[in-house]
Amino acid sequence: MKMNKLSIAIGLALASAGAQAGGPLYIHEPTMQPYKWDTSKGEIPVYTDGGPMTPTADGGEAPAFTVNYDGTVFLSIEQANAVTAKAVAEWSNVETSTLRMSIQGTIEEQTGIADVNETNVGEIYAKENGYGFWVNYDTDGQILEQYFGVPKNQVLGIAFPEWADEETGEILEATALMNGWFVDINDTEGEMVAGVFTHEFGHAMNMSHSQANGHFSYMAAAYRPYYDGVPGCDTANVYKGFPKPAADTIETMFPYINVRGEQGRQQASISVRDDIVNISDLYPTEAYKTQYGSITGKLYLKDGVSEYSGINMVARNIDNPMYDVITQQSGNQTQGLVGPDGTFTINGLQPGARYVLYTDTIKAGGYPTAPTSIVSESEYWNAGESTNPAEDRACSFTPITVQAGETKRTDMYFNGYEDGIQYTPLVQAFVTDLAKNGKKAFGTVGNGIPFIYDAVQKSYSLHPNVDLRTNGGKMNKNATKAVTTADLDGNGIREPVMWDLASNQLKPMQDLNGNSCGGSGSLGTQAASVWDMDDTGEVMVGLGYKDVDGDGNCQRNGGGEMVPVKWDKHGNIEELPYDIPGYVQWVRADRVSGNGEVITGSNTYKQVAWVDGEFRDLYSEFGAKNATAMTRDGSMVALDTDTGVQLWNTKTDELESIGGLTWCEDMDYNHFFLGNLCTNPRYGAEFVQNYFGPIQVMPIDMNEDGSVIVGRAGSFFTGFIGAVYLEGIGWINTRDFFNKQGVVEASQFPVDNPLALSGDGSEMMGNLAGATITFDIDMDTAFVCKDGQDREVSFPKQLIAEVQGGAEFGRCAHLND
Repeated sequence: MKMNKLSIAIGLALASAGAQAGGPLYIHEPTMQPYKWDTSKGEIPVYTDGGPMTPTADGGEAPAFTVNYDGTVFLSIEQANAVTAKAVAEWSNVETSTLRMSIQGTIEEQTGIADVNETNVGEIYAKENGYGFWVNYDTDGQILEQYFGVPKNQVLGIAFPEWADEETGEILEATALMNGWFVDINDTEGEMVAGVFTHEFGHAMNMSHSQANGHFSYMAAAYRPYYDGVPGCDTANVYKGFPKPAADTIETMFPYINVRGEQGRQQASISVRDDIVNISDLYPTEAYKTQYGSITGKLYLKDGVSEYSGINMVARNIDNPMYDVITQQSGNQTQGLVGPDGTFTINGLQPGARYVLYTDTIKAGGYPTAPTSIVSESEYWNAGESTNPAEDRACSFTPITVQAGETKRTDMYFNGYEDGIQYTPLVQAFVTDLAKNGKKAFGTVGNGIPFIYDAVQKSYSLHPNVDLRTNGGKMNKNATKAVTTADLDGNGIREPVMWDLASNQLKPMQDLNGNSCGGSGSLGTQAASVWDMDDTGEVMVGLGYKDVDGDGNCQRNGGGEMVPVKWDKHGNIEELPYDIPGYVQWVRADRVSGNGEVITGSNTYKQVAWVDGEFRDLYSEFGAKNATAMTRDGSMVALDTDTGVQLWNTKTDELESIGGLTWCEDMDYNHFFLGNLCTNPRYGAEFVQNYFGPIQVMPIDMNEDGSVIVGRAGSFFTGFIGAVYLEGIGWINTRDFFNKQGVVEASQFPVDNPLALSGDGSEMMGNLAGATITFDIDMDTAFVCKDGQDREVSFPKQLIAEVQGGAEFGRCAHLND
């Protein structure tokens, strides 16, 4: 018999009022089945720990599980054993499970250790102690801190199957460590901490976490609502943090437990069907196999072939939704060990009951199968399940009814069109530039580490040898060159470099201080920073640092030490002139036209420009602020002003107003004191629009001929939304842009911060404000609706022409989405 130590300890960690943990469900790889106890051997013996002898309040002495502030016993070992016995009974009394446990003695009787503590705990965890479940009481939290290395005020318990027979997958020994130090002062009988015991003992039986209702109680808030169905559907109730659902609706194996309230008390009991089914799946009785129904299927991506794991598949009883709810992750029986796996099976369905099945994401906690995002929209299963969003509406459901012993097939497919606009998430990546040929993008991961994303091959690459860092970074039109920073001489100061993307050679660029000082930030000190590059890679612009007063510091505000610069193709630097009245904190050059002739920049939020070398104060002249975007030849520059976006013709100096988004249609106006003015009867939409004017849009990028502009609107008070301008059509917010095109993948995460456009406007990169995720948006073709028929057209030119000719923007089935 080959023994194997299952070495990953699973802790239940405290997070203010709740607790979070990482769940097991170890898979025995030779059989691809979960490790299990052999319940044919009878009851699993449970052995309990002792505790240090401690004075009692009545002047006596007793072994303590928890010690009070005055040094007397708060919860005794006798009380802890009672909580253990209750938790053991909860799992043993599940009628449809063969699992049975009972306390059959003490750890002292088996090992001679009267009180497991930090001095002897290695005798428990470092060796085999024999068949059974060993429950250790950590009275003062020192085992957690000195043996496991975790703070006692952050971890409530640790439990896991520890030893197994590797030939059969049979669990032979499990351990639990219960933190007696963290017990609430009002929990005089251990009833609130009891939920931790039952939860941890579930892990020792090899149960995973689950998410059925717990997130409604622990995580929902007004700014983060959760639903007991598909969001936005009439069949789903919304939870916003108050009022909270009944505490006994929280599943025991949810990865949060509040040990300071009623939730902890209720989670000590097995009352939600999710827990009952999950323990019965591991240790089923014959009655469980024959007296209940099941559904099984696979979750597929919109191609109908590729399987997708990590999504929470939820079966909820229409007539008893909070107590009869059962969940399983897609792919949870293989956990990524055999590649993409969308398989899910939900057992234990009540015969004759009506269930809905829907997709959801895991909100928090550790799970054996890595949780994934819904790369489409959440939806219900229905009998006409397909990938077509027009035919398979997210809110359309077919009640599922099964009989005893029956298994129904319920394959599910993410909705999404394979034609038209395609929306691909790049997780944990922030793209800062898209080459104008649309084939490659430049971005950062981690702490400013630059990467190159190949939009054709869908692959990533880093510099193989040098530690490059950047706050932005840009490429030339054909993605053969990029600019970033590196500390090539090892003096601790990063200098700008040109990166040849074919050879990976790095060419140093000049700075204004001889690489002796610079600006400091999260990436360290850099002698200069490059913000943009023209199409050929022969003109670059940015921010230079210089030591004007000779104090060795190069970033004194208002001292002329942070100045706009440009470089030529050889890396030679030139300071750009400027004449700005009043106090000037700093000036930066941050955009350059594709032909290198027009440069725009910033003086804090105020915009400036250099046209053929001549300085222009755009803020003083036009009220331009925040950012600009321009055509390839620099002849047209989009300016953010108080009256909306203005197009500045750099040849004639003329301005053309192209407006912005509309309050109460594109975005609500949320006042700090008065709430939403759009729905406030004293104000309303007409007042808001007339009083505040158009929603200002900060232009971020423009295609080469200016027919497409993208930007961001809103603020931290009102929220953010992306904006797209189409010449001759006007502005449309990104939510409506993607909805009308039927891009259901954007329904979960609509881009609110468009970042970059390709030269012809057919490719876009965008992200969610404040999030490290970027979306690669392929817009080679899009749809218009004409005479009730969808027409797929090239974007943007043909689409603009079709709409100007009377067609409607979007797919016919989604015009009102």
